[in-house]
Amino acid sequence: MAAERLKAMKGRIHIKAWQKQSDGSEKLIKDTTFDNLVVNTGKDSILRTLGSIAAGGVVGAIGVGDSTQVAALADTDMIAASNKYWKAVVTADKTYVRPTLFITADFGYSQANFTWNEIGLCDNQAADPASGALMWARQIDASPLVKDVSKRAIVEWQLTL
Repeated sequence: MAAERLKAMKGRIHIKAWQKQSDGSEKLIKDTTFDNLVVNTGKDSILRTLGSIAAGGVVGAIGVGDSTQVAALADTDMIAASNKYWKAVVTADKTYVRPTLFITADFGYSQANFTWNEIGLCDNQAADPASGALMWARQIDASPLVKDVSKRAIVEWQLTL
């Protein structure tokens, strides 16, 4: 029964980005929503958290990276070797509106300045999957954001059952 419900678990990513203008205002340059792959370790971690079983955690960070490798159920981290950045998600950036959990991270002008091909989500067992957090989701953006110091972006991950 739980496996059937997890097949119905749907992840989506919404990315909005703004570019600073010479007068100090910001212009919206990206507003994209696309499906996200909830990976095997994510399904396991979410169920363990619901069951209060060891090896589960709550949402910890949203990450971005520059790898273009296709997302796969077996992914346990983002694929980028050097250009990847995990941003911690604080409690205030988590909202539940039935039937969807919204999790957001605001990447400021000085953070993650490279091409964002991949987006990920991990739990809070460590700062990132390389340090022991469990990867929940990963996806490739077909129209990646080329982020630099003139841009800021908000990544919102949406999980619906």
